[in-house]
Amino acid sequence: MEYYCEKDNRQTDISKGCRHPNDFCQHRQACMIHYLEQEARREEGKQAEDKAGLLADGRQQEEENDG
Repeated sequence: MEYYCEKDNRQTDISKGCRHPNDFCQHRQACMIHYLEQEARREEGKQAEDKAGLLADGRQQEEENDG
């Protein structure tokens, strides 16, 4: 899937992500590529927390089951 990069003024493959993630970009707040990368990172973080059992709800459930 391709999205338009305002900074480069061209279509960019979303699977490759932002071509300039560490550079200043005046369009970043409205950038769909940046948004989708953030969502993917958040989802990866949530999955890692779930696997490690670090979520507050998970800890409460485990404590209730132990008691």
